[in-house]
Amino acid sequence: MSKDEFLQQVIDINPLNIAEHFQRVPAELAYYNQQYADAVSDYLISKAKCDRAHALAYVDLAEASDSRGKKLTVAAIEAAIQLDAEYQAAKASFISSEANKQQLKGKVDVVSAKKEMLISLGAHLRVEMSDPMVKTQAANRRETTPDY
Repeated sequence: MSKDEFLQQVIDINPLNIAEHFQRVPAELAYYNQQYADAVSDYLISKAKCDRAHALAYVDLAEASDSRGKKLTVAAIEAAIQLDAEYQAAKASFISSEANKQQLKGKVDVVSAKKEMLISLGAHLRVEMSDPMVKTQAANRRETTPDY
């Protein structure tokens, strides 16, 4: 089962089986919160590596220009850093980790929204079930609907 199929199972709500959903939501939320925490960790590590690659490239370029006796401007050094292969690789990793972090944040938000919907749906069902006519209709529906 792919992660997207799992997420689809997470967000599907069967209003006739709300108790099962209430039991599963804490585990689903914990799972996606852990995934998000891991993504945030990867993001911060990637950011630190990108910053380090930037600093190393800056120092290397500044020292190289000083050794030639020609000082580069800050703008020229920054432009040269953008062309540095190691910096570009670190920046690509940083961008990828940021995208992954945002994607997982969205999944955590989806599960949190499901939790809120379940709370609302449960309250709505309790109100409906306090109505005697609704109770009778629900009982009749259960009797006529096969379980298979």
